[in-house]
Amino acid sequence: MNRSSRIASVVLGGGLLCVVLPLLAADAPVTPDLSMDVYATPAQRVDIGGGRHLNLRCSGSGSPTVLLEIGQGMTSMSWRKVQPLLASHSRVCSYDRAGLGFSDAGPSPRSAQAAADDLHALVRTAPIQTPLVLVGHSMGASIVRLYAAAHADEVAAIVLVDPVVTDLASKSPEVSAQEAPMVAENSAGTRHCVELAKSGALATMTPPAEGCVHPAYPGFSQKLNDSIHARDINRTFWEAALSEREADAANSAAVHALKPLGKIPLIVLSADGTNAHLPPDLRKAADAAYRDGHKRIAASSTRGRLVAVEHSSHNVHEDRPDAIADAVAQAIAQIGGGKRSL
Repeated sequence: MNRSSRIASVVLGGGLLCVVLPLLAADAPVTPDLSMDVYATPAQRVDIGGGRHLNLRCSGSGSPTVLLEIGQGMTSMSWRKVQPLLASHSRVCSYDRAGLGFSDAGPSPRSAQAAADDLHALVRTAPIQTPLVLVGHSMGASIVRLYAAAHADEVAAIVLVDPVVTDLASKSPEVSAQEAPMVAENSAGTRHCVELAKSGALATMTPPAEGCVHPAYPGFSQKLNDSIHARDINRTFWEAALSEREADAANSAAVHALKPLGKIPLIVLSADGTNAHLPPDLRKAADAAYRDGHKRIAASSTRGRLVAVEHSSHNVHEDRPDAIADAVAQAIAQIGGGKRSL
């Protein structure tokens, strides 16, 4: 039986890890992709101080090093489509933030600033060669911007992937108001998963708690599915995910207060389908608000540029990994293959 051309969005971990996979006909045999098993175990757990370890995944070779920072509540596995594309030409590293994936928990709150501080400790300790090309998706874009503000000498260029628009409430209050119920619902769902994990119920519930623990996917090996299941029932994971969600206001305030980036090369990727879930009239307003917000972010560097990404949801790393790879290649070309030309 041939594969269907339809696409399913299988959400693992309450929307925290989005895996876009082809739907198969019911009688179609599925062969697990064993190359994905690298995500079933830690790569390199680096002690960043105080006995805390962050899980670091590096591949490829070349200069400059590209460092990937994923969005809220996600893990380095979310870069599984992007990292191999970049590793064919560059040294590229991704990692699990504190409490997520195979990284130890960190002190709360798990704000973008706390993550930026952890990232600096990781870069200093690993060690990872600087200056870096930093790639940040969604909340990860806020982390990257805070890192660059504090350590500009360690940053060669920046690629922001559908970044959070931190001034949305003031610039587009109507759009911010329409998003508020969805944000509250997501937080409530994550809080529910925390409570179930604390009680131990996630490990025993049959069927699994919707939005918290999900059935095994046949495209993954038993080893990888077991690893994802272990994460899904882990209290530490859900507490870190909730803390990241609850830091939204603090993150917006911290990023909004940043000074311009100066001459650091900056590419902002803006997805055309971020608001596809909204009714047409609301989507039009939301699309305009996000486009204007991304323009303002691009203007924070005198060498900033806004690039529209077609046929993509907010999860550009899932839908258009090629767009991210192209942007990184352009950023590297702009800095002369690793030498900053400011």
